[in-house]
Amino acid sequence: MKIFAPKYYTEFSCIADRCKHSCCIGWEIDIDADTAEKYRRMTGAYATAVLDSIEPGDPPHFRLGEGERCPHLDEKGLCRIIKACGEDALCDICREHPRFYHDTCRGREVGLGMACEEACRLILSSDAYAEFIPVGEVPDAELPGFDAVVCRAELYRLLSDRDLSYAECRKKISERWEVLPSDLSDEAARELLGELEYLQEERRERFQAYSSACADPENTEALRRALAYFIFRHATPAESEAEFREGVGFALFCERLLVSIAGPEDLAECARMISEELEYSEENTEAIRFELSF
Repeated sequence: MKIFAPKYYTEFSCIADRCKHSCCIGWEIDIDADTAEKYRRMTGAYATAVLDSIEPGDPPHFRLGEGERCPHLDEKGLCRIIKACGEDALCDICREHPRFYHDTCRGREVGLGMACEEACRLILSSDAYAEFIPVGEVPDAELPGFDAVVCRAELYRLLSDRDLSYAECRKKISERWEVLPSDLSDEAARELLGELEYLQEERRERFQAYSSACADPENTEALRRALAYFIFRHATPAESEAEFREGVGFALFCERLLVSIAGPEDLAECARMISEELEYSEENTEAIRFELSF
């Protein structure tokens, strides 16, 4: 079974110490079973440091240090495990982040999550969101019968139509899948956002600026790409029209939140922030999708 990815995917590589928002800070880093066993059998100068840093549990995880930093993150923002043992010694989550996967009727797809600043930069600067290319193969698996890829392609054609203003495009997507701003009032949306769990508490107040009627900025190209990404990530895994509709609703909700809180100079950072707080919290995603389900 082939793996497909947006064309920009092949341009991605971790920027390591140049990253302002390291994924090795503030996140609990779980260790998969195979890697945990590998660490137990590890020898060499750095083996003791790795074993001593693991907190037992189900699953086990690295014990974060001061400032919630991974204990293997050095003063330059580089990974000591990679430096001492090579990338093959990384646990799954460290090796895969910020990638995500889902299965479609034509095969598996892989994407990059916008919580990563380099991934966010690529996503918001590329018009190749509709072009998917093969990037590998995995063993065959049972695939969903619902063709979400065809539904997505229809929406991507709207997003790529420069004869439509961005507002017209968004309206057509909303009407096509009967997901309207009135389905969730601004008051209810702000109440919901206020009840979520946040990695950084100050964002709770910032997200209260949500408005479904907020005006679009002058340059809407980045918004087209952001909405394409949200549709890719949250609507494509659908196994039915109802699930696809729910995913489109979540995508449009994230897009309106982005426009509500972003200024002219920080749209990319706000997109990354939304991804980090909503997409990377299963509880937050499910809470919003529940309110948007019909």
